[in-house]
Amino acid sequence: MGRGVLRLLVLAVALCAAAGSAYAHRLHAGLTDISVNDVTGELEVVHRLFMHDLYPAIDFNAIDDTELYETRQGLLRLGAYAAARFSMRVEGEGPLPLRFVGAEPDGEFTFFYFVAEAPEPGSSVIIDNRLLVDYLPSQSNLTNVRLGEDVQSLTQGPDNRAPGRARF
Repeated sequence: MGRGVLRLLVLAVALCAAAGSAYAHRLHAGLTDISVNDVTGELEVVHRLFMHDLYPAIDFNAIDDTELYETRQGLLRLGAYAAARFSMRVEGEGPLPLRFVGAEPDGEFTFFYFVAEAPEPGSSVIIDNRLLVDYLPSQSNLTNVRLGEDVQSLTQGPDNRAPGRARF
């Protein structure tokens, strides 16, 4: 093999490696689980977002994220972000007020916790999940509504930003 071909091969491998690392995280996705707590009867809403997507979206760039998760100001910042981009409303009744309980880091994710009064059985609820959409146009959000063994899944992504409907 000639030197020119060898150089070209090395360059091609290097470019492929660089392209692979640049696109290593092409998926921008969030997960939300909604369920009714058997003990309290409250509706629980748990959002899971990648930290490396969330932090720039909220303009947070500190190396130590202690101030975000362990201070009142940091938690309020996280809660306000999620509350402004996720909503539920009972059809024919209006918004379902969600109360922010807290947030915590876990590995590469941030978990957000909200509670609300559970809708009446048989209610139709409109869910609008726009977490990170304002920052990442390619963001897709999967919302799972778990009622006993039944799971209803709603997806909002770049091709469909319309709110979804679930029956309680």
